[in-house]
Amino acid sequence: MAQLPVYNPPTPFLGMLPQGLGLYRKITIRGRMTHDMFNINLQCGPNADPRDDAALHISIRPREGLIVRNSFQFRSWGVEERFGGCPVQKRSYFDISITVKPDSYGIAVNGCHFCDFNHRLPYASVRFIHTGVGAQVDAIITE
Repeated sequence: MAQLPVYNPPTPFLGMLPQGLGLYRKITIRGRMTHDMFNINLQCGPNADPRDDAALHISIRPREGLIVRNSFQFRSWGVEERFGGCPVQKRSYFDISITVKPDSYGIAVNGCHFCDFNHRLPYASVRFIHTGVGAQVDAIITE
């Protein structure tokens, strides 16, 4: 299992965050959309099927004009957040940054603040990042 940073990883990809997430830590995913949907999950455990708890699920859906945010715990999805549109288009490059704030994850798309997603699970419990198919990922880095 890879540790971050990674460059040109295969998709799907599972990466380890050995020290978890700390306050103001930032994860950036850069790549290019190749299909109609691409998912990013900040997970507590390594399993994707069945999925371990995910503190943050981001689903980029250019065809629907949405970037959906949610959490997954106790094998159930929470309430989706769907507002904000989708500044990412199919076949376009993207830069998604997720910054841990005291009460939320700050999500930026292509350098512009997109939204905040309030913590539903403790950010300190996140140990893995999982990216699905649907994009060519160029880099996943942490700061």
